[in-house]
Amino acid sequence: MTNDPRLTLEAIMNGSNPYELVDSPFAEGKMEAWRAQGMAIGVGGALAAMHQLYHLVRNDAADAAARADEAQAREALVKHLCDQVAAMQERINRLADALEARQRADAEAARHQHRLDAEPITLPPDISEYQAANPPAEIKDDNPPQSDESEFPEPPMGTADQGALPEELAKYVETPDPEPPKGKVYPQPVSISLTEE
Repeated sequence: MTNDPRLTLEAIMNGSNPYELVDSPFAEGKMEAWRAQGMAIGVGGALAAMHQLYHLVRNDAADAAARADEAQAREALVKHLCDQVAAMQERINRLADALEARQRADAEAARHQHRLDAEPITLPPDISEYQAANPPAEIKDDNPPQSDESEFPEPPMGTADQGALPEELAKYVETPDPEPPKGKVYPQPVSISLTEE
């Protein structure tokens, strides 16, 4: 095989002489065909490995993001459940305290009732026995009637008594009207007072 510039790398790989010098993109000068072929296979394998590695890394990143989202959702769910359990426990504690207080009050009431039941009761005598033992007395007035005459007679009212008072007090004593009013007083009719303003 001769050095033909029209030969491509693919033609060299399928060619028969592995030691022929060929132009290669892997070196500045010429290189043997077998070496160029090996480098091309290595580069192709490296590219395939890089492509596979890229897909692995991309899939791993997506899986990691999905796992992070799932972990965050699980954490939020666990926190919500813990809050519900804490609220339920607080309610149970309040109900248990109320139940204990009620049981203590019931026990105290039972002890008090038991003490009352244990004490002997002295009943009052029957009313008929009491009336037989104490007959009713005659009803009478406890205060004797008093006479109409009082111990201190009232002085007669009049102008003669005013002379006995000092002058400063005499002016405050009311004197009776000399003569009562004459005639009759009639009230005003209601209908007139309601219609006139």
